[in-house]
Amino acid sequence: MNLKKLKNLFKYKHVAVVVLLVVIFIELISYFHLNSVTTQADIENYANKVLTLCKDTKYHPACYDKAIPQLMDYISMEDAFKVTSIVQDKDRSYLYCHVLAHALSAREVDKNPSAWKDVVSRVPSGMCSNGGIHGAFQERFRGETFTEEQLQTIKPELNDLCEERDSWHPTGLEQASCYHALGHLTMYLTSADIPRSLSLCDEISLKPGGRDYRHLCYDGAFMQIFQPLEAEDFSLIIGKEVTKEQLPDFCNKFTGEVKGSCWSEGWPLYRSELEKPEGLNSYCSKASLSERDRCFSSIIYVMTAMFNLDSNKIISYCPKVVKNQVGGCFASGASRMIEVDYRNIDKAAELCTEAEKFDPKHTCFKTLLQYSTYNFKKDSPEFYKVCNSMPTEWKELCLKKQ
Repeated sequence: MNLKKLKNLFKYKHVAVVVLLVVIFIELISYFHLNSVTTQADIENYANKVLTLCKDTKYHPACYDKAIPQLMDYISMEDAFKVTSIVQDKDRSYLYCHVLAHALSAREVDKNPSAWKDVVSRVPSGMCSNGGIHGAFQERFRGETFTEEQLQTIKPELNDLCEERDSWHPTGLEQASCYHALGHLTMYLTSADIPRSLSLCDEISLKPGGRDYRHLCYDGAFMQIFQPLEAEDFSLIIGKEVTKEQLPDFCNKFTGEVKGSCWSEGWPLYRSELEKPEGLNSYCSKASLSERDRCFSSIIYVMTAMFNLDSNKIISYCPKVVKNQVGGCFASGASRMIEVDYRNIDKAAELCTEAEKFDPKHTCFKTLLQYSTYNFKKDSPEFYKVCNSMPTEWKELCLKKQ
């Protein structure tokens, strides 16, 4: 087949995909009305229609990511998240909805950009890996590049952006997600000037009293290079892309936690290798000794999502990582399950029970114990659910944190 025919074939396949999505959206428009959703039955009807429209598509999650945001022409952002929850319950291939959450909160910000901070406080916790926070930030500042003078003007607002306020009382996880999103934001503000973005992280992520969120901000900045999602993200880094061959030299320009973030976030360049534990062992062996634990935990966090939270895959993977990382592997998998969706608490506890066969140090349950008050407010239903999901001795320790 010559090049011209190949290009034509690609063009026709691309057109077919676009036509299919257009048909889906036309059907959505013909079905949904302008009345606001007021009952659970209404929300279930929306979810069932989305499921029906996407059932014959090749990859359901991609269809849901496109179809569900269209509902916000008719329903609230909060109701769109409720629809998402039902779709997830009925189609277990859609457990990871971070990209969708970006889209939902971005669409809400687009309605009233001046209220973007309110959107951050309204996005639901405990689902879609807190992607709603990221989407709100990025939509507010997407396409804007600030001069140094403008950065100094806006810096006081950035300083307080992830701190508790009257309308927002974040958990530890929510605040950490916010500072990670702030790292993404710095790249937009500086037109992907990575040194300036990293220095901005230093200026706004180190807090009084020793609270240090800098590595989370660094992660977000580097992630913007290695994992662009939208067309604007790709445009942002034109000419600044890093190849697999260039990654070692690129990361060696930095030191300490910054270098660690660079290497950990560069994982997409080694995606196929990292699907095997031997590949992870090799990749993280190249991280500096002080950053090696973070390399393992960060990438296992990612692999858990890539495995679609499949416990069996994690149980097969973790015992084969280097011996001193086995317990941490299970712990990262369990904590990611909860971070993705609070409904996975029991599943995470079951994974920790399995981990006991491989880790005499009980790293997984120790991590769940920590997460009980990091992810959740004390005395919240989720806090008690974490405690009650654990074996008696761990349950008792958990409840003492009340």
